[in-house]
Amino acid sequence: MLKPAFLAVALVSLASCGGDSSNDDYQQALAQANAAQAQAISLAVPSPCNAAAQCGVLSLTTASGHCAIADYHVYSLVSPTADAASAAAANERVLAEQAVSLAPPSACTASIQPQPTPACVANTCQAAALAN
Repeated sequence: MLKPAFLAVALVSLASCGGDSSNDDYQQALAQANAAQAQAISLAVPSPCNAAAQCGVLSLTTASGHCAIADYHVYSLVSPTADAASAAAANERVLAEQAVSLAPPSACTASIQPQPTPACVANTCQAAALAN
């Protein structure tokens, strides 16, 4: 009778020690996605440009718990780092989706952000002003 009670106490003790590897996996995946996002953003520079056609929108995914939130950054398509930014963003989206798949279940409360329209203003790519 003492043996089952001891076993139950031991199991409860192990569970309370934080032996949850799924949360560790999620945190690691989230850290990788965040690092990849920072790299993509650092490569997505806003200049140079002479016309809006030289500007693009970098599409990223921010992992927020069990939610994948679209995030956009306007950048120069003719900058020396434009191709690297696009490749880094593609990698970031894969890592963010992986993090979301590992997240504990939760409700998504994030708002949807519309994709901006790029414009070239003073040789710098930026989101075009919205008409009122």
